[in-house]
Amino acid sequence: MRATQAPTIPVPPSYSHLHKPTASITTVGRSRRHSHPTALKYLDHKRGSHSEDHYQRNATKYWDNFYKRHQDKFFKDRHYLEKDWRCFFAEDDVYPNRKVVFEVGCGSGSTLFPLMAAFANLYVHACDLSPHAIALVKSNVNFMEDKVNAFVSDVTNEDLCDKIDPFSVDVVTLVFMLSAVSPRKMALILENIRRVIKPNGYVLFRDYAVGDFAQVNVFQCILTSTMALGSDRPFLLMRD
Repeated sequence: MRATQAPTIPVPPSYSHLHKPTASITTVGRSRRHSHPTALKYLDHKRGSHSEDHYQRNATKYWDNFYKRHQDKFFKDRHYLEKDWRCFFAEDDVYPNRKVVFEVGCGSGSTLFPLMAAFANLYVHACDLSPHAIALVKSNVNFMEDKVNAFVSDVTNEDLCDKIDPFSVDVVTLVFMLSAVSPRKMALILENIRRVIKPNGYVLFRDYAVGDFAQVNVFQCILTSTMALGSDRPFLLMRD
């Protein structure tokens, strides 16, 4: 039976003891003063133009081209998540059996495979807009069919219940994913996720904040690299 209410997203007290970023406020502020106005000028030029709608309409093609060019070499494996999010994936008294995880926007597996290496008892659903990204996941030496359900999906308009049993997921991860889609579609993604997550399940996301250290660094890369402005990676400024 399906739940009648959206699941709550509790944060356990143990989360307060997790690793905290080491970048100082002074460093972030200095970087922001030097580079952020330029980045904003660039974004202001793009905002509202036809290019945004064009890239959103053709997102599958552009992301597929991105992964065909860079394969699994662009995004580094996110081993830090083992430390940051351990309390959500480790076995406990509440979830003593295998936990089910759903990674939205898995790319070539830079989050998926480090988590599986750290927590061997996970079962992971993983989806991405790019067919080539999913092919990279399935061709990875660490891919196991009995532990990973990898599939192509546009979570903004495709029903996830066609691929995942309703209310069966313990933890959903969105790592630098929401910033890669239009804000107009974010609510649709979360509503889609609501249909597959268990009541009292967890939705974990990691992303940019305006002017934070990671975003400023990415802007600097984009604005100083001709390759970053290539037609095959229009959303790079939105991802890690």
